[in-house]
Amino acid sequence: MSNQSNNHELTGSMADGIWITWERQRRNIGISSALGWPLYEMLDSSPRLIRYVRLIVKTIQTISREKPAVVCVQNPSIVLALLGVLCKGIMGYRCVVDAHNSGLIPLEGRSEILLKIARWIQRRADLTIVTNEEMKAMVEANGGKAGILPDRLPEVPPVEPSVTRGGRVVTYICTFSEDEPYEEVIKAAGLLDENIIVYITGNHRGRIDVGTLPSNVELTGFIDETSYWSLLAASDAVMVLTLREGCLVCGAYETVALGRPLILSDTKALRSYFNRGCIYVKPDSRSIARGIGEALQKTEDLRAGVQELNRTIDRDWRNIFSAFQEVIGRLT
Repeated sequence: MSNQSNNHELTGSMADGIWITWERQRRNIGISSALGWPLYEMLDSSPRLIRYVRLIVKTIQTISREKPAVVCVQNPSIVLALLGVLCKGIMGYRCVVDAHNSGLIPLEGRSEILLKIARWIQRRADLTIVTNEEMKAMVEANGGKAGILPDRLPEVPPVEPSVTRGGRVVTYICTFSEDEPYEEVIKAAGLLDENIIVYITGNHRGRIDVGTLPSNVELTGFIDETSYWSLLAASDAVMVLTLREGCLVCGAYETVALGRPLILSDTKALRSYFNRGCIYVKPDSRSIARGIGEALQKTEDLRAGVQELNRTIDRDWRNIFSAFQEVIGRLT
């Protein structure tokens, strides 16, 4: 799938690169759009080996056809990032890797082989894009060259708030990944008043026993884009949690764009970047329950803080992006 944006308000003359990803992720859309680069979202639901073969062929064909000066690949997938740096000398482009936390530390560091591959990719890439100073230091310690560019605040589509069960609504944005304390969130819901309804997004199959859920927990499963934004719009507060230090979670940007109070993990990176309109919690049920209660008590004050945070992030991002364009310009 190719998704080519027409948003060139920030781009200047940057149309000599392409952005390739093997998954759908909002960060790819925001940054490629700002650069004015075509975004190629290559999605395949085949079994893993067949999927990799198809996507590798499609990626090489796309680069051969477009002949860009710069190719930006997302990591994860580590296979895509490895392909990007392996082919750059042969195909004559500069390779930029947009590295998420799991791209720098695959499988949470449990595989020494994958860690070595990730570090080799960082050394071979012409530039590794990360979201914060902590990740930048990690890349440079591994012998790579890093540049910082946080996510761009997304545009919020016009939606109506979804119909909920009533009471106070807290939405927990979750993908049921191993860095998310979703079991503690479920326990926390059991400590809350039954009129506080906790909606949990994401594909939960095989992850939790739905028969043991508290009565005030609603699992949405996978929902489409419109339904997702409608649920956030209906929420009194939105919660996005991670066990990773140095991780700026995607759902936080979406929540700030919408102007809803945020409940976030108490990490240095999140406190530093999302520094207004937020409540910070530890990854245990009691802390999460206290955070939810505090967020619902201070809703109006937190909303005002998030609106100010929205303006600050947008302004600062444009300044960071301007400097980032100069780095990319030197590559091209």
